[in-house]
Amino acid sequence: MDWTRVEDGLPDREMDLLVCTSTYYIGIGWYYMDTRQWDFEIQKHTEADLGEVTHWMPLPKPPEN
Repeated sequence: MDWTRVEDGLPDREMDLLVCTSTYYIGIGWYYMDTRQWDFEIQKHTEADLGEVTHWMPLPKPPEN
């Protein structure tokens, strides 16, 4: 899997994603199509400015065993 630049496209459905922001935060995130907003797991635990999402990719499949 490769990173997708936000300028090159957005997720076509709501799903768990890896996101990278302008402050180089990498973590779990979501893009909500109805509001066109991003959310990150860590935002629930910090007031830090994480910047804007610049890249995203779907999470890899979990291990099979």
